Amino acid sequence: MSVIRLLLPAQGFAEISLKPEELEKQGIVVITTEPNPTEPMNFAAMDIVLIDGDAALQDNLALIDQIKAIAPSSKFMVLLRHSSAHAVTYMQAGVTGLLAALPDAVKLAEIIRKIVQGHYYLDQDIAQLLAMRQIKKQLDPFISLSSREFDVFCLLAEGCSLQTIATQLAISSKTVSNCQTQIKLKLALENREDIKKFANCHGLIIDNSV
Repeated sequence: MSVIRLLLPAQGFAEISLKPEELEKQGIVVITTEPNPTEPMNFAAMDIVLIDGDAALQDNLALIDQIKAIAPSSKFMVLLRHSSAHAVTYMQAGVTGLLAALPDAVKLAEIIRKIVQGHYYLDQDIAQLLAMRQIKKQLDPFISLSSREFDVFCLLAEGCSLQTIATQLAISSKTVSNCQTQIKLKLALENREDIKKFANCHGLIIDNSV
């Protein structure tokens, strides 16, 4: 069994709790790296990087770009514990593994090997969510929304701020605000809580609290 080198960006980029010794039994060597503003991190020897998706999106995307520039063959997986809002953005950035939770060491090692071999891995809940959004956007009542309005709707339901949505969709905050107004009018919703509940009822977010 060949050894795979897994990089965990250290605190400041991600805080991911797992037991390195358990992964090492499965042939996965865990390496943590402290960010140093004066010296670039050496990623050249890494096979795969596990990133905490709850950390700042732009920091994570910058980290991915930095690693890809140094080690183009490196693979990436992201842990999305609390929100799947940026799932598509991460995949567009080259991430091929999306986890909703950390499985046990044996299962995680299996997933890591699959990704390193060039395969995609999407947690079942995330895969179902992404598929559901593609289907629902073409059906009532969402057929009344434009494609952009639907994207904004999903991100609003995930709890993203207007500025975060603007950055992710590469549009202005004013455009996001206008979309929000149209969404409320077209779907007869009054506030963010209504949007969240409506999205949850239609299976468009992963949220067990509503």
